[in-house]
Amino acid sequence: MRKTVAVTFLLLAASVCAFTQIPFAQTLFNQVRQKVLNDVTRAPRYTCVQTITRVQYRPHYPGGRPNACSALIQARKELASPGTIIWRDRLRFDVAISNKGEMFSWAGATEFESGELSDLALSGSTGSGDFASFLSAVFGPDAEQFHYLGPQDTPFGLLSAFDFKVPIHKSHYSYKSEGHPARTIGYGGTFYAQPDSGDLKRLVIDTEQFPQGDSFCHVVDTMDYGHLKVGSGDFLLPTVARMDILYSNGEESQNEKRYSNCREFTGTSTLRFDDNDEVQSSSAQTKQDLQSLPQKTHIKVRIDPPISSTTAAAGDAVIGIVEKEVRNKGQVLVRATDRLHGRILRFEQFQLPDPHWLIAIRFDAIERDGVEQRMTFAPVDDGERGLVPRRGIRPLTPAQIAADRPKGGGVFLFATPARVTLDKNFHTEWETR
Repeated sequence: MRKTVAVTFLLLAASVCAFTQIPFAQTLFNQVRQKVLNDVTRAPRYTCVQTITRVQYRPHYPGGRPNACSALIQARKELASPGTIIWRDRLRFDVAISNKGEMFSWAGATEFESGELSDLALSGSTGSGDFASFLSAVFGPDAEQFHYLGPQDTPFGLLSAFDFKVPIHKSHYSYKSEGHPARTIGYGGTFYAQPDSGDLKRLVIDTEQFPQGDSFCHVVDTMDYGHLKVGSGDFLLPTVARMDILYSNGEESQNEKRYSNCREFTGTSTLRFDDNDEVQSSSAQTKQDLQSLPQKTHIKVRIDPPISSTTAAAGDAVIGIVEKEVRNKGQVLVRATDRLHGRILRFEQFQLPDPHWLIAIRFDAIERDGVEQRMTFAPVDDGERGLVPRRGIRPLTPAQIAADRPKGGGVFLFATPARVTLDKNFHTEWETR
């Protein structure tokens, strides 16, 4: 099984230098910079739902793939198509933005878990910095060598363009790959603004200054911005961001991030006065019953509501419906009305070398009569499912399956290029730990 390398691109704090241009360009630059920094400093803490679609390609280079990064970058520019799709997936997160940077959690989780996407995304390339980090970097004191490029046609109409450079000794652009420490490199880029209003519309971060022998040759981050309402005000926020990575092996990863449901993030406290002692006693007893479940209690479940490959993403919640009650010496341990709650951890489609889907699920809570109890479950029967005998399809070994299994999760494989749905006809078994 082919597994993509996890890599994270981070852009932390940086800055800006004044530059001398024609009066119009200088005035416009000052206007854009003032607006951007004003939005960055006055924006409240807020959260957005981030949906990432990732696709990895294998380009077809006439005459063979060049070895040197400079030649590879040029060869890729001359191709009209990114080539054959070899892998794709979809991720869904909540991202929280504050003056301390970005924090991430799976969508709908009760708390934010990580400052880096790579801690949650278990494979493929990830990146952050689309919010204040990139903006603070370009319009703070580190960026230099600004040039006015004049008016340029864009999807937003005719915009004024400026390019810039950030040398490595001023850069806070950090990247890392699995098993290697973070490295900092210099970068350049371009930003596009409306000439009449000074509103920033697009920011492009471009770097190809990777060390010789690295896994990466070229990375381009493109962020489109708009003013969106958050709380009582409207602020400059990304509406869509794209990250394009050209690897030194010639393959290319294209990530698209879209943002929705941005809202102000405030801490709240809730007071509840409940005089119903009977209800409280019943809930406490239910929790006690669930907590006392013996280890290795086997539970068979089916999925409802269904999970479809057309819409599902890693990070989405999943519910396991208990198929039949579990008894031990005549005592009911698990009821048929109980539910397991968990998440999709991976939902990936591989096209090469053998077409198949890899879906990883983890259950971490059981619910009874509206009372939910955290619990650790382990898969009993994960592995290959729904195999269609086809020439050339090679079953995966237990070692390969184990290598792709997230901690506490079950991995389910479907050897088909067609769409996949997990529903009431998808049965699986778990046990308590």
